[in-house]
Amino acid sequence: MRVLLVCLAGLLVCLKTAEPHSLPQKDYDTDSSKHDITDPLNDTSGNNSSSVPDNTTEIFDSKTTILILRYLTRGDKKEYKGIYAHKNGKVKKILAGGRAVSDWFSKSRAYLGHKDGIYVYDTETEKLEKYGNLSDSVIGILKENRTDDLYILTEDHVVYKVIEEGTKKIKVNEAEHAEQIALDWDDNLYYIGANNQPYVVTSDGAKKIEGLPANPTSASFSRAPITTEHRSWFMSGKQPYIIYPNATSEPYVFNDQEKLEYEKRIRALQLIFLQLRNQAEE
Repeated sequence: MRVLLVCLAGLLVCLKTAEPHSLPQKDYDTDSSKHDITDPLNDTSGNNSSSVPDNTTEIFDSKTTILILRYLTRGDKKEYKGIYAHKNGKVKKILAGGRAVSDWFSKSRAYLGHKDGIYVYDTETEKLEKYGNLSDSVIGILKENRTDDLYILTEDHVVYKVIEEGTKKIKVNEAEHAEQIALDWDDNLYYIGANNQPYVVTSDGAKKIEGLPANPTSASFSRAPITTEHRSWFMSGKQPYIIYPNATSEPYVFNDQEKLEYEKRIRALQLIFLQLRNQAEE
């Protein structure tokens, strides 16, 4: 079973580095981070097909579940429209008002954030259940790679570690006024704080990541297009960086093969996003 969380911001920034064609901007957005990247859902090319063409199977096979967070932006405010699952060429809404999707998956289980807590979605049985007993409004959610513990970011920008099957939470005091959170493969916790600056949480407290632009226009974490053990993937404006748990960083430059692979991946995703938009408008 393969499961894919669509981190649109990161994927499109990766594509942007390859200088693809531009798409028109509107007030529609997907993903859980603020960014200024063009959105495939705003493509006005006139393709109104409600099905995904066969060539997408070269990228995503019939066993792949793609989870998509959809929301509208009104100024700085988000209007959450729900979380959708794409599988076998079909799209369906699985959680109305959903606000976040976990990066890591435990077997076929995906963890979803909502205004009234955490839900878990089984991509094999397509069953949705409330997880634990927390009632926080969750706008960010992560699952540790090595355990079933979670991290959540609440609407009031507080970070908690969630343990004991969703029945207990522990405040991460080091992560102050977090806008977005991320984990690397080693379960090191990162967050974006004031002025779009990322920090890593260590045993000595939060440390600001060094070597990045002082005043970026945008910032986001996303799943990296390369293997990033012992490090994480960060976008400052349109420039990708590798950031490390020792609070250092370095810019990343895509080679030609990486650009080609991600252009192919984005084109397949564009068709899925277009299908979602058309279905939502019906």
